[in-house]
Amino acid sequence: MAHLENMRYRKQPGAAAVYEDATVISGISPTTPDTPGTAVDDFNEAGGAAYDPRSDLGYSYEKKDLDYAEYSAAASAPMSQHSSSDRSPRLNISKNQWLTLGLIVILAAYVRLWRLSSPSNVVFDEVHFGKFAGKYINGTYFFDVHPPLAKMMFAAVGRLAGYDGVFDFKSIGLDYISAGVPFIGMRLLPALLGLAMVPISYITLAALGHAPDACALGALLVAFENALLSQSRLILLDSALIFFSGVTVMCWSLFFTQTHRPFSNKWWAYLLLTGVNMGNALSCKWVGLFLVATIGVWTLKDLWEKLGDLTITPKQYAKHFFARAVALIAVPLAVYLFWFQVHFLVLHKTGEGNAFMSPEFQNTLDGVVLGHTPQDIYYGSRIRIRHAATNAGYLHSHMSNYETGSKQQQVTLYGFRDDNNYWVITRTEAAEQKMLNSSNPNALQQIKDGDTVRLMHWKTHRRLHSHDKRPPVTTNDYQNEVSGYGWEGFKGDSNDHWRVQILEGDSRVPESKNKLMAIHSRFRLIHIGQRCALFSNRKKLPKWAHEQVEVTCMKSAKFPKTLWRIESNVNSRIPADAPLAEYRRPGLIDKVLEATAVMWRINNGLTKSHPYESRPHTWPWMRRGMAYWGTVNRRIYLLGTPIIWWLSFVAIVAFGGIQVLLFLRDRRGIHDRLLGARERYAETVGFFFVGWVLHWLPFFIMGRQLFLHHYLPALWLAIMGLVGTLDLFTRRLSRKVRQAIMIGILLITIRMYFQYSHIAYGTPWTREGCEGSKWLKSWDYDCMRYPSAHLTPSSTTVEVPQPTNLTPNIGGSPVVISAADYNDPPEAQHVDPLEHENKLNEPAPRIDHDKLGSNADNLNSQMMKAVTTASNADKDTHVKEDEKDENYVGGDVGHDHKPTPLNPNTHHVDDQPHA
Repeated sequence: MAHLENMRYRKQPGAAAVYEDATVISGISPTTPDTPGTAVDDFNEAGGAAYDPRSDLGYSYEKKDLDYAEYSAAASAPMSQHSSSDRSPRLNISKNQWLTLGLIVILAAYVRLWRLSSPSNVVFDEVHFGKFAGKYINGTYFFDVHPPLAKMMFAAVGRLAGYDGVFDFKSIGLDYISAGVPFIGMRLLPALLGLAMVPISYITLAALGHAPDACALGALLVAFENALLSQSRLILLDSALIFFSGVTVMCWSLFFTQTHRPFSNKWWAYLLLTGVNMGNALSCKWVGLFLVATIGVWTLKDLWEKLGDLTITPKQYAKHFFARAVALIAVPLAVYLFWFQVHFLVLHKTGEGNAFMSPEFQNTLDGVVLGHTPQDIYYGSRIRIRHAATNAGYLHSHMSNYETGSKQQQVTLYGFRDDNNYWVITRTEAAEQKMLNSSNPNALQQIKDGDTVRLMHWKTHRRLHSHDKRPPVTTNDYQNEVSGYGWEGFKGDSNDHWRVQILEGDSRVPESKNKLMAIHSRFRLIHIGQRCALFSNRKKLPKWAHEQVEVTCMKSAKFPKTLWRIESNVNSRIPADAPLAEYRRPGLIDKVLEATAVMWRINNGLTKSHPYESRPHTWPWMRRGMAYWGTVNRRIYLLGTPIIWWLSFVAIVAFGGIQVLLFLRDRRGIHDRLLGARERYAETVGFFFVGWVLHWLPFFIMGRQLFLHHYLPALWLAIMGLVGTLDLFTRRLSRKVRQAIMIGILLITIRMYFQYSHIAYGTPWTREGCEGSKWLKSWDYDCMRYPSAHLTPSSTTVEVPQPTNLTPNIGGSPVVISAADYNDPPEAQHVDPLEHENKLNEPAPRIDHDKLGSNADNLNSQMMKAVTTASNADKDTHVKEDEKDENYVGGDVGHDHKPTPLNPNTHHVDDQPHA
C-alpha cells in the first residue's frame, strides 16, 4: 500500500470519462471532465507490443514520482481553496457517493433486521452466550474459552433491555416470550454490528482506491450474504469479532491515505484506531490473533520499503518504527488487559467458574475464604494436599475399594473440602525407631527436600500405597495403581514410602525451596520402590468409584501434573506464634496469564465429535453447513450465498496463481504490467490475500472442533479481494460491459439470497423449494420437515411430514423412493466447550454411608476368617484372585503381614463439602 500514494489513473485520449469521481489510495479524485487528458507513456505488454493511445479503451495506470503540487493540481477543487493543513492526499467521497451509501445501508437494514424476533426460542450457542450475559448481570464468576468483550457487550445490552439474569438459556428451543426475556434487544446488538459491516466495506474499498461502483458492489455483496446474515441475527460472538476486524482493516486502509503527512493528527488517529480495534477483536475471540498477524505482516512490509527509501533519514525511520510498535503492539495489549480488568471487576462473586482457577485466583473473589495455616510442615502434621497442576481437587480416600487391580481402598482427587481429604505425614518405620532412640524423641522435626515419608489417611488409617498393578482407567504399563493399604495398628511396609522432592518455592520465602512449607512449596511424591511419581490427569473413575478423578503413580512423568501443594496444616504441637502461610492475591497480569493458560488448555482439548463439525479444506467451497435450530416446518441452517463463496475463493486462488506466474516470468526477463494494474493489484488485493491466508491456514494445525462459522472473517476478506479484482480488471473494458458484469453478479446474489433466506430467517418453505436449493448433496438441511406444495390446504396442517414412497423432485415429477432411503439429518446441537471440564469439576455423587457401614461389617468378617484360617501368622497371607470380591481388602503382593479386623465403629464423613 505504501506505493499506492504515488499512483493515479487518467483518462486515455478518446475514451469516455467513466470513472471521473473514483478515488485512489491517496484519496485524490482524478482530473475533472473539463481537464484535458494527457497521453500516457507507452508501455510493453506481455507480448512486447506498444500501447496505442488512440484506442478507445477506458483507463490505464501510470506510476509517477509526483511532488505535492502535482497531487494538489489533480484535486477537484483549486489549491487556493485548501488550507495548508489539508493540502495532502485524503479520502474524497463525493456527496453522490454518500447518498448511494446511505441508500445501500437502508436496504441492508431491512435485510438484516427483518423478523429479528423470529424464532422466539433459544438458538444454537445462545445457550452459552445468553447465559453468560446473566452471569455478568449477577456478578457471578464463570469461565469460558473466549475472551470477555463480546459477552460483556451482550450483558450490557441485555441489562439495558431489561434482562434480569434469571433465565438460564439451558437448551435449544426454550421459549423467550413466556419467560419474559428481552431477546430482541439482545439480538439487536449483533444485527447492528453486522449491518455496520456494509458501510465499513464501502469505505475500506474507497480508501484503497477502488471506483464507486466497485465500492457499492462490495457493500451490497456483504449485505446479501446469507451466512453473515444468519450469524449476525443471533446472540453469538462472531458478529462482534467480524465488526472489530472490519473496523481495523478500514482504519488501516485510511491510515495509508495519510502517507504523505506522517505524524499528523489524522495519521496518528488512524494508526491508533487500528491498534485499539485490533485489541477489541482479540478481546472477542482468539481468532483476532490472525488479524494481528495480518496487520503485522503488512507493517513489516511497509517498514522494509521505508528502509530502502533514501529520502527517509534514520531518525525519521526510528520514529516510524516506534510509532508502529506503540500503536500496533502496546495499544492492542493494553486494550486486551483493560477488557479483562473490567471482566474481573464485574464478576467479583464466587461462582461455578471457581473450579477452573487456582486457589490464589479464587482468593480474589467475594465469598471465598481460604484463610491461613501454619507455614512449616512437621512430622505428625495432619495435612490437606491439593493437586497443583489441574486444580481438580485434593488427594482423597474413603471406605470404598477398587473393583479392578488390587481391589484395595480407592485413592482419588476430590474437588471439595472435607475430612476425607486429610492425611497424616509420618516417618518411615526405621526413621521412627531412630527418633525414639534419640536424646529428644518428642522434638518437632521439619520435613525437608529429599526426606522419605509415609502418608496415612486420617479417617481410615490406610497408608498411601503403590505397587505394580494397573489403575482402573489409565492402564498403561508405565502407570501404577495408587491405593490405601493397611489398617489401624499396622506398621506398614516399603510400598508406603515416598520421597519428597520440592521443585518450586515462593520467591518471597526462599526457605520454601528446601523445606516443605504449606502453600509456598510445590513438590512431587516419588515412590521409593517403583520410582514413579504421584500423578493425576483429570480422568474420571467409573460410577463404582463415585466418578471422582483418578490418581496414579506414573513413571517418567512430566513435572506439571505431578506437582502438589499443601493447603491446610494442623498440628497441636506447633507453637502459637509460628509463622502462617496464606494464598496471595494475584494482580491483573497474573490473573490474565492464568485465565489465558486455562483457555488455551481447554481449547486444545475440544476434540469431542459434533454432528456438524467440519474441516478447513471444506469451507471455501461450502461443502456443508450447520443446523442452528429447527421446529415443525421451519429451520435455521448456516449456509452462505454460493456465488459469493465460490467467486471469492476463485479470486483469492487466482491472485496466488498470478503472482507465482508473474514471478516466474520476471525471472525470464518478461515484465508484465497486467493492463497497467499490476502494482495496485499486488498492493490492494494482495493485502486481502494475505489476510485470507492467515485467517484460514492456521485452522489446519488445530485438532479441536471446527465449524463453518470459523471461516466467516476470512470470507469477508475474500469478498473484498473479489471486488478489488473485478474493479481493477474491468476498468479497461467499456462501461456497458463492466456494469453488465457487476450487475449480473449482484442480481444472481440477490436471487440466491431470496432462495436461501428461508433457512437464514427460519421462515416456512416448501419441500420442493427446499430440495431444489440443494446444489450439493452434502447440504443436509432437512427438506422432509417442510410440507409439499402439492398438498391441499387442509393437508398442510400435518405437523411433521413423514417420508413416503413418492417424493417430488426438482422438476415436480414424482420419483419412487422407499422410506428407508431417507436419512434424517442430525438435529441442531449447541457446542459445549466446557462439557468435559464441567463433568470433572462437578460434585461427586453423594456416598451412601449406610452401604459403606455394611461393607465394613463384611470386610471385618472376611478379615477374621482370613486370620482364623491362616496357617502361619509370620508368613504372607495370600488370597487367590478368584476368592476376592468387591468388598475384600486384599493383602499386597510381597508383604509379610496379615490383615486384622477393621473397627466397625470407625466414623466416616460425607464426601460432600461442609456448609
